[in-house]
Amino acid sequence: MSETPQPESLAQLNGQIKDLFAASLQAYTLPELDISLYLLAEAAAESQFSPQQVEAIWANMPYWAFAWSSGRALARYILDNPQLVAGKRICDFGAGSAIVAIAALKAGASSAWACDIDPMAHQASQQNARLNGVKLQCCDSIEQAGKVDLIVVGDVLYDTRNHGLAKTLFGKACPVLWAESRAQTKLSAYPPVAKYQAQTQPNIGGFDEHQFIHIYLR
Repeated sequence: MSETPQPESLAQLNGQIKDLFAASLQAYTLPELDISLYLLAEAAAESQFSPQQVEAIWANMPYWAFAWSSGRALARYILDNPQLVAGKRICDFGAGSAIVAIAALKAGASSAWACDIDPMAHQASQQNARLNGVKLQCCDSIEQAGKVDLIVVGDVLYDTRNHGLAKTLFGKACPVLWAESRAQTKLSAYPPVAKYQAQTQPNIGGFDEHQFIHIYLR
């Protein structure tokens, strides 16, 4: 677990981006959220990558370097409905950049965990938290977060291979709030409570096949 960013962490994050994309991170503010994140520079979306580069990127995908459409939509939903998180302990599962955890803190959550198996995502989460003037904690597994009041999940449960994971998350005592572009046809037992249109930033190679994001609450 990591709680405070290391001085060299931003340089390490930039190093991975340079190796994979021959590009750099840049701080962007997402206007609809008033949240700032270190993301892969937009210019990378215009680059032409060889098949070998594409293979290397997918094998080492820095999910934390993107503001994914489902994460943006879920963050917007939380900011629109702050009563869902106010005074609560939140775990952002598969956090990536921690965009949803940051939104929860800005909406009044008492604490937030950014849960991700990628240690670089921990560094990115901490850097992004600093950028927004909030504090969060990072963990590798949901068990490390301890007792939480709400689990938030973006763009994880659409894949049928992750439905075992869905059962695990749904088995927790606390509610689960999630956003997906495709889960409405896969986890149909749970009707959507809202729908947003959102776009991934940067959008490389047609990431946004589905731009209409459904929000679910169990």
